[in-house]
Amino acid sequence: MKPFANDMIPGDNYHPSELIKDELEARNMRQVDLINQSGYHKGFISLLLKGKRNITSSVTLSLEKVFDIPAEFWIRLQKNYELNKELSELRTKKNAS
Repeated sequence: MKPFANDMIPGDNYHPSELIKDELEARNMRQVDLINQSGYHKGFISLLLKGKRNITSSVTLSLEKVFDIPAEFWIRLQKNYELNKELSELRTKKNAS
């Protein structure tokens, strides 16, 4: 039987914050630098970097300004994360029943 799309198992699913942390490290930047350059409050950035906040359209524009990486990249990354998370949850529910 051919597998359906929602039967497929996504690979490793990382929150986009992991890539933000990688970019900070690669550019020798600290969290405070991201706070200052993005204009977001330190509490929001802290939660974002912990994966407890999602990347919104307005955040993508700030990330584009800070890292010179297109906003479209960040929003696709967030949407792919959300989709793979849903697929994993569906698979878990399906296997439990």
